[in-house]
This record gives sequence, C-alpha cells and structure tokens, in this order.
Amino acid sequence: MRKMTKLASLALVGAMVFSMPVMAKEVGAPVAVYLESSSDVGVPAITVEAINEDKLVDEYMANAITGIWAMDKVTPVAQGGDIILDGEKSNVTFVLQKPELSRVYSAKDYAKSVGGTVLNVVKIDTHVGFGTANVNFYMPGVVGTENIHVLQYTGDSWTDLNVTEVRADHVVADLTSTGTFAFVVEP
Repeated sequence: MRKMTKLASLALVGAMVFSMPVMAKEVGAPVAVYLESSSDVGVPAITVEAINEDKLVDEYMANAITGIWAMDKVTPVAQGGDIILDGEKSNVTFVLQKPELSRVYSAKDYAKSVGGTVLNVVKIDTHVGFGTANVNFYMPGVVGTENIHVLQYTGDSWTDLNVTEVRADHVVADLTSTGTFAFVVEP
C-alpha cells in the first residue's frame, strides 16, 4: 500500500509540473506565451524563441508586435524588410521587440499631453550600422488620412521623427538609430 501511495504522489507531482503554463521572462510585467488553436508551428524551437523575445508565436513568426501590456487597443506593427539604408535599397529587416512597460506608460503620457492616442510602442534592433534608414512599417488598419507621428525615446523624452508617408496599412519613417519607438495619431 505504501508503495502505491508513493507512486500516486509522484504521478500527481509530474502531472502538476507538466501542466503549468509557460511564462516568458519578465519585462515590466509577466507575458504568457501560448499557442493559439490555429497555430501549426511544427517545431518546438519556435516556441522557445518566441518566449525569449517575450512574444506570442504568431508575433515571432511575423516579426510583429500585435499586443502589449497596459494598452487595451493596439494597432499591429510589422516590418518585413526592403529598408533603404543611407539612400541605398537593402535586404535588411529590422527586428521588432516588445518595449519595456515604462516606455509604454511614457508614450501614453506623451500622447495624452498632445491630445493624441498611442497606436503601438515597439523596440527596434538590427545587426547593421546606418546613418538614416527609411523604414516601411506595415500597420493594418491605418487608413492613410491619419496624422501619425513616429517618435523615438531618447534620453528621457520623445523625439518626433520624419514621417515620409502614411498610406493604407503603412507608415514610412526615417530612423537614425535603433531603440524604442511610439506610433501616435494626433488630431
């Protein structure tokens, strides 16, 4: 009987360990990473990479940010390459990551101060150096008539960047470095 109790206890402990949700590392607030029922990733390594970047699997696979803590409504932002670096076409893609929670709150405060609304906040990284990068961000839901500003967090404030084009589902801006960026629609 005692042997049976130990076996049952071990089985219960094993079931508990393997039924826990997978949590990503903390960046301001915990972020759960899970597979949607429509996901068919086939390779568990993709899930691990998504967790390492604090993203959902779909966000990781699409190089996009579709949701962040502290924002109820987010306009997705993705970047798929074809960046113009220092006036020359390239095949470079900037990697989009989720920002620190403090930057999201800061962007919301800035937008409120100018009577605007934050569409999304992203952190951008790349492996190449550049002076100016003309970057086309895919933002489904943008109509093209909005007054969208792209802001970069530098030091302790937001700096307005040159937006070269706003068209249906796209915002194109000139970046001079990587970092944290907010997309704000102003009146």
